[in-house]
Amino acid sequence: MTAKKFIYAVTGNNPPPLSGADGINAAALETVCYKDLAAIISSIDADRFDLHAASEYLQADLLKYQQVNALLLERSGNGGILPLKFGFTAGNGKEVEAVLKRAYLQLRAHLDRFKGKVELIVQANWNLSEIIQQIAQDHPEFISADSIETGKRLFEATEMKKRGFIDAVHGRLSPLASDFSDGPRKAEDMILNRSYLLEQSLEMQFDAAMNDLGERYDAILSFRYIGPLPAYSFVNIELNQGNFTLLDKAIKTLKLPETANWGEIKSAYRQLLLAHHPDANPDDPGAAERCREVVTAFELVSAYCQSCHDFTAKGNEGEYTFSKDKVEKTFILDTKSALLAHGSHPDYQHI
Repeated sequence: MTAKKFIYAVTGNNPPPLSGADGINAAALETVCYKDLAAIISSIDADRFDLHAASEYLQADLLKYQQVNALLLERSGNGGILPLKFGFTAGNGKEVEAVLKRAYLQLRAHLDRFKGKVELIVQANWNLSEIIQQIAQDHPEFISADSIETGKRLFEATEMKKRGFIDAVHGRLSPLASDFSDGPRKAEDMILNRSYLLEQSLEMQFDAAMNDLGERYDAILSFRYIGPLPAYSFVNIELNQGNFTLLDKAIKTLKLPETANWGEIKSAYRQLLLAHHPDANPDDPGAAERCREVVTAFELVSAYCQSCHDFTAKGNEGEYTFSKDKVEKTFILDTKSALLAHGSHPDYQHI
């Protein structure tokens, strides 16, 4: 047996109550806290993930992982949770704490971004053979003695119709979402598998939009609508990059000096956002990506500033230093403070 800690998700350091809940293989759920983050974990025999055991345990363990995160989301209110990739483990409580420390800025920025938000998955399928037959009936000029040419014309027409459906569905849903992410289309007849990130308060409007789409395309498309879920499709944590490496890149993206106050940081962010916004650069295909980089950089810098113990006292006038020495000192764990804050051993505690 190889005992490890399975990490389900990260929340703020006041995680929702999970009384009556348990983890994989009925193990007790625990928390590990670092600064204002808490990892929800349980003990697990890592041999369950061995190739020989995977087929026996995989489905049950994946279901339990999803159930724990669903319960966290349900009980967190607008606090938000950050689900970690299924199978993420650490050796013990101290190693979990080390993960929180090393990835603090990413975890904090993601949590702030997902606060009050949920993921909804929209899948759309069509009957490809019927679509092709309909195109052939509507466009007899596509049919020729050359079977290769006929196939090419029908394929191009089918792809155009597919793009038209996708654009119409996305055009109806995207105004309600703050982000979206495409998943793999696992079947030939699936034309869309897209996750949307949106405010929980907009769920009813999203439901209504899905009903409208279902009625509009009733004879053409079949929809599958999944959620609300934690933001599984929008988590991208790079554990190979520490806090300073990411923060240094963010500072350079925002073109900030080594020391700046909060007002200067927000001003630099707004100016760059306006300069790179796709609406201001309609002929530049790279504008949207640069805009996303600016937003991500600001989220990381914001998470760092708020992690400083005197953030509230500093306000807009106080200065923040982004030197490597200062950043590393910011993330040194004060064990005594952790004991006082959480009322227990800082390694982990039972919920």
